Amino acid sequence: MTELHPDFADLAVRPGESHITARHELFDVVNVIEFGGAADRPTHVPAELGAVGPVSIWESTGAADRLPFWNTNLDGDQFLYIVHGSVRVEFKETEGDEHYGHYIGRTGDLLRLPKDVAHRTYSGDGRRRISLELMPRNPFWDDLGAEPVTPDTSRRAGGFAFEIHDTEVEITWPGGGALSTPRDLFTRGLHALCAYELHLGHNEFDGGFVVHDLGERVRLKAPGHAETLDGRDVLAVFHGLRDAL
Repeated sequence: MTELHPDFADLAVRPGESHITARHELFDVVNVIEFGGAADRPTHVPAELGAVGPVSIWESTGAADRLPFWNTNLDGDQFLYIVHGSVRVEFKETEGDEHYGHYIGRTGDLLRLPKDVAHRTYSGDGRRRISLELMPRNPFWDDLGAEPVTPDTSRRAGGFAFEIHDTEVEITWPGGGALSTPRDLFTRGLHALCAYELHLGHNEFDGGFVVHDLGERVRLKAPGHAETLDGRDVLAVFHGLRDAL
């Protein structure tokens, strides 16, 4: 048995068994509670457990606070199934201020996260949760890890510069623009973006810094300024920042 995180210490987990004797590549069984509740599972860094045609099945362990950014699904609706725990999901206009309300989801609930609407998840009870996400498969996920990434330690992506402080990251751009975003959330967001090589749709950090995946290119935005850059170059910068953080 995998050691469970303290937030799931009250769960009794008895995984099933596989007795497959041939053609092992065709078969798979995973206990979602054991997998998602493991003490060493990072939060908000999804792991793909399987796929059905064009639909991916992710396990995503939610943090005891919140998703590090507002995320918008661009390829289609997404469904969030709460395996164990509680979540509040807020919805708003992408890159806008209009809010559309929220869900309160608990163990057993299946929640629809609409395409082209920004969402952000918050713990409903101050503890982690175990959840499954079902969504259209991004074709770029097939090549994750195929090319090694050499971290760029310049802390610059195009005209954007990143300065690390004790509790925040300051982001500046040409013309004197600047914003600050919480360091802990920015760090966790970079871990997810790096794990999926930026292919996570549209992501808006606190303060207004946006990472918008365009496939081989990525659009970085801040209030009043935007640049479209080579995705691999930005990924290398984000690897360098993630390592420094």
